[in-house]
Amino acid sequence: MNKTNQELLDGYFHDRASDEEIAELEQRMLADPNLRQHYLQGAMFESDLRNFALREEKVVTTPQAPRKPWLALVLCLGAAAAVIAVFAAWTTIRLHDSRPETVGKILSSELAGWQSDQPTVAGAEFAPGTFMLQRGVATLGFHSGAEMVLEGPAQIEVISEMKVIFDYGNASFHVPESAVGFQVDTRYGNIVDHGTRFSLSLSQDDQEARLAVREGEIAIHHAGGEVKHLFTDETARIDATQLQSGNDPAAEGGLDPREPVVTLGTGGRETSIIFSNKRKAKLSRDILMVKHEARQTVVNRRALLAFDVSEIDLEKIAGARLILNAVPTGLGLVTDMPKVSEFGLYGIPDDDREQWPNRGLMWENAPKVEVSTRLATFPLPRAEQRSVVTLDAPELLAFLQADQSGEVGFMIHCETPGATLVHGFASSQHREAAGPVLELVMREKN
Repeated sequence: MNKTNQELLDGYFHDRASDEEIAELEQRMLADPNLRQHYLQGAMFESDLRNFALREEKVVTTPQAPRKPWLALVLCLGAAAAVIAVFAAWTTIRLHDSRPETVGKILSSELAGWQSDQPTVAGAEFAPGTFMLQRGVATLGFHSGAEMVLEGPAQIEVISEMKVIFDYGNASFHVPESAVGFQVDTRYGNIVDHGTRFSLSLSQDDQEARLAVREGEIAIHHAGGEVKHLFTDETARIDATQLQSGNDPAAEGGLDPREPVVTLGTGGRETSIIFSNKRKAKLSRDILMVKHEARQTVVNRRALLAFDVSEIDLEKIAGARLILNAVPTGLGLVTDMPKVSEFGLYGIPDDDREQWPNRGLMWENAPKVEVSTRLATFPLPRAEQRSVVTLDAPELLAFLQADQSGEVGFMIHCETPGATLVHGFASSQHREAAGPVLELVMREKN
């Protein structure tokens, strides 16, 4: 047996050790008290149960059953009962962690732009965790039967199929009989649903949460200790100091009225272009790729996207913002890049240069940065390849209002020279993140 002590321990903890290796490890541990201590420390580290082991030093033993190979190994330690507890708990946790349980499913995704480590496409199941919806509307169905319709921007933390922590956003909840007791925690108090439909509104900057019950009953537990029940058509406002309930017909669900917003997607009007003096260079329909390499042997990329505004009265646009989801491409090394790279959003001239094809566009035939108008810039840290970019510069609004063709086209260009890393932005075909979205705030003419 030529393996080191560490190799035998690693094989044992990761379920790769053979019977012969376990027997060899037993013999070495019987002869080496330092190795026994190393094993004990390793077991507690792997399971994160050091405190648990210390509490279990006085475990009462039961009549011994036939020993398994691992039990013979454990019993060679002085603190046998503690290590048995550690080993059993460690094994249980390892088995549980290998099969993470989901608590619900994404039922629908309407132009939703997520920031989450979990799959967020419609039909994907989700586990407990934090979810940030940057824009759009999504419906989350919990295994308990509860449903939550969430409007971005919003952030929640899913605790279980019966509990969420609501940080901010607008949401409507439907809690059927199977999910009675579903709980929504806010910074001002907790809402326990007794089978109902209700809405909740709480923005990042608001100093109060607004609730409205469409039907049924909810119980509001204020952080100060007060408890009130709301019933059908009743509303309430809750802040750090008080809970005010009432019947406000003008509330219309408890959400504040807003100016109308028109949301536009690219409808597939998007592409990447590439300049390469190498034989192999990759593009993807899922990702709009951007790169600026300064070396002689280069592979550069830019992204093009466009929106149909032919049905929009441009004179009524009061505000505009372009939203992009930055996503990793898996191409190149992050460590080759500066800490922060600067990107530019350029408006493509309102002429035949807007009429670029979605496929097969060559670098030399594509719109050029030099003849386009820079509308905004934004930074992307190399350590944060997955993020949401929101651009709402006045130049963007002016560019939209000056359009004459019914289509507005944009180019994304990396302003910072780098090396191998290829930056990416989700296209409309990306499987998880939402593609580019142009939001227009409309107003009535004077």
